[in-house]
Amino acid sequence: MDINIVNILTALGAVLLGYFVGGIPTGIIIGKVFFHKDIRQFGSGNSGGTNAGRVLGKKVGLIVIILDMLKSIGVGYIVWAIVTFTPLREAYLFPDAVKLFQDLRPLYYWLAVIFSGIGHCYSIYLKFSGGKAAATFMGMSTLSSWLGFACGFFYLITLKFKKMVSFSALVGGLPQVLAAWIVFIIQMATDFQISFFSWTFALGENALIWGLWYAIAITIMYVLMAVRHRSNIERIKAGTERKVTWIK
Repeated sequence: MDINIVNILTALGAVLLGYFVGGIPTGIIIGKVFFHKDIRQFGSGNSGGTNAGRVLGKKVGLIVIILDMLKSIGVGYIVWAIVTFTPLREAYLFPDAVKLFQDLRPLYYWLAVIFSGIGHCYSIYLKFSGGKAAATFMGMSTLSSWLGFACGFFYLITLKFKKMVSFSALVGGLPQVLAAWIVFIIQMATDFQISFFSWTFALGENALIWGLWYAIAITIMYVLMAVRHRSNIERIKAGTERKVTWIK
């Protein structure tokens, strides 16, 4: 098979996998199956983990948040395994190309993750409505990067004192985006090849290439999260944003 077709089909497969897995409404499924409630009819009307905790209790809210985080990064790891361990591996390598495009595999990891966020926010199962990408963003940033994991403490600290998931996600996510670009710039300027950004994905791979796609992907995910939180941002400015009482 022509390698260009292989790459096109891989990109399409990553997009579809991410979208359809990301769109699974975990909060609604748990609410209906175990509590016979549609959480969208209560609280904020949102289908995400924050409202699940508000309506169904702290433990359920945490479970929904964890599941949304896992489905976000899980699709990335699935694509990583496919393009790393199958005979098609060589179809994604272009040693004669410009350095940043010599290995397209990281592009496909993050396509899957980005579209999991899009699926979460605009789920085909919910008539293209859904959550606000906070859990999917945190899943991507903290479960694929040790540096992102460390920066995730900004989110926890902000949440501890402000009790607003929206505010905490936006404030806590910004250092993760900035860290991604700072490290990529350092790698590009110095050709420093120790990856700050992966426990698994970048092993044996070009850290510069991996860092570029990671920085682009986390920026897109952050923008998606910010767009989905437009109404929350307005309420934060007005001082009317709801606080999460079930988080201590």
